[in-house]
Amino acid sequence: MDTSDIRFRIAAARRMLYRQGCDSNVGGHVSARAHGEDAFWVTGLEYFDQTTPDRVVQLGFELQPRVGEMAFSPAVNFHAEIYRRRPDVEAIVHLHSHFVSVFSSTGRTIGMFNVVSVLFHEDQATFADDGVRPHLDVVDALGDKRVVLMKNHGAIVASQSLEHATIEAIMLEEAARYHLECEAIGGTEIARAEVINGRAAYQKYFLPNMWEANLERLRRSDPDLFEGIDG
Repeated sequence: MDTSDIRFRIAAARRMLYRQGCDSNVGGHVSARAHGEDAFWVTGLEYFDQTTPDRVVQLGFELQPRVGEMAFSPAVNFHAEIYRRRPDVEAIVHLHSHFVSVFSSTGRTIGMFNVVSVLFHEDQATFADDGVRPHLDVVDALGDKRVVLMKNHGAIVASQSLEHATIEAIMLEEAARYHLECEAIGGTEIARAEVINGRAAYQKYFLPNMWEANLERLRRSDPDLFEGIDG
């Protein structure tokens, strides 16, 4: 196995999320579409920093194990449903990070209070689970957006690559913190023109370079992740 293997990349994504303050106890998930199959690669019930490539498994869209086996949260069902409905989505991060979870209690979308926030401009939805409506209604709430904030819970990030989804999830946590802290002191949002221009630049330059930079940091901080990995 080398660093291009999807199982390694998912394990690395979870380590990055952990190192950037986005751990979600054992309930968060990182997944990626399995090309050419009605299936996806996903992680089970464990802390983000525990994941190694051999603990990433493949599930069919009906949630039957195809490669490997682990204990899963029932919440993986929305991963399957998003992949079914959204052919543009290649990877999903479901997280309960601190500031995202706190902010989600407001029932609002995250404002443009910092340059990282521009990644989510007009690309967020909200969902409130009342305990009665079906859990999969969160997929309806997401619609064609990149992010859905689940009230009093956390968020789902659905993106065009695993690398983008991971860094966007990290930046969503940062954007939520900026919103809470800026609003508390009466701060105002970025001008719309700057938001639009900044978003294009951040998607082109920031996201891919952030993945590579964080991967290099993992070589020092998480040597066990690279055991048996070529390259």
